[in-house]
Amino acid sequence: MLARTLTCVGLVCAFAGTAHADADSILTVGVGTGVGYLHAAQPGETGETTFVNQGNIRLKMFSILGLDYSLDLGKGVQSAGDGELQYGAKMRLTAIAYVVPTSKVSFYLGGGVGGANAGELFQLTGAGNSYHVGAGLEVYLSGHVSVDTSFYMVIPGVDSVSNHVEQQLALSAAAAGTSGATASPEPSVGDYVSPKNYELMIRVFLFL
Repeated sequence: MLARTLTCVGLVCAFAGTAHADADSILTVGVGTGVGYLHAAQPGETGETTFVNQGNIRLKMFSILGLDYSLDLGKGVQSAGDGELQYGAKMRLTAIAYVVPTSKVSFYLGGGVGGANAGELFQLTGAGNSYHVGAGLEVYLSGHVSVDTSFYMVIPGVDSVSNHVEQQLALSAAAAGTSGATASPEPSVGDYVSPKNYELMIRVFLFL
């Protein structure tokens, strides 16, 4: 997998010619690293904050489009436990649209899929899937170096949401059958889609 990735990077560089970090290049690829944190909470629980250390490969095309692959260098391959929501991801694939591209700074919107392995980046219902959507700002320090910061709302994957709903309904049914017990409220969209669950990152990119 690594060999194929490096080969693709080499081919892009060969076709791109002189690459630039800013919006002046038609096609360019950059490698980067960053730090940040993931804040997420299971419904009804206090949020937890997890440190994130990323490695990135970012492809920029036609000044306004981008594709970012990120790898969490600090995590093993993880999936949420039974009844838990999947927020974290070993790797993420993000489609980017530079809605305000300039030669000094660019504002972008992004969204994509997270997974516990590469295969889950190309599906939506895997055990390790999560989704993210948000925005970022890229500041160009030179023709080849940029500083990037992003805020993504993180949404748990369909598989973990389905498991969580089933568990909550089972608990409610069990409570309803117990004398004097109060049934748990039924899950709502707000339990799963909330800006309180997010990943905040800052990165440095070197465009080859």
